[in-house]
Amino acid sequence: MNKQDRLEHLNQIFYVDLGLCGCGDPEGAYNLVRDLLNLCPLWEEQRWEKAEELTGGGPAHHIVMSTLDTAGLIEHGSTINGSWLTAKGAWFLNAAKGVPFAEFDDAGLPHDNGDTCTDQCWQAPSE
Repeated sequence: MNKQDRLEHLNQIFYVDLGLCGCGDPEGAYNLVRDLLNLCPLWEEQRWEKAEELTGGGPAHHIVMSTLDTAGLIEHGSTINGSWLTAKGAWFLNAAKGVPFAEFDDAGLPHDNGDTCTDQCWQAPSE
């Protein structure tokens, strides 16, 4: 995957899959998503406590973690606090390392032929 493809896929996950917008503090949101994914698996060493701290806990924590789950970046068993990375989440985390928000913010979306992302998109190395 070339750099432009990587940036377009980051853009897809951030704006489409997570459903985030560019107003407010999108860079802070990007950093939060990256930081939360970096804690996974949350069940190890009670990392969920740090995740709750980052999200503010309570209902906000539930909404943020459920959004990551719905976007396919994490999955969980009996509790959202036991979440682990999916292949897509691992791809995002790896691709996001060293990529500032501004670099993909205007990158556009992948697959200009109209195709949607498949599991193959998240298998390719992001380097």
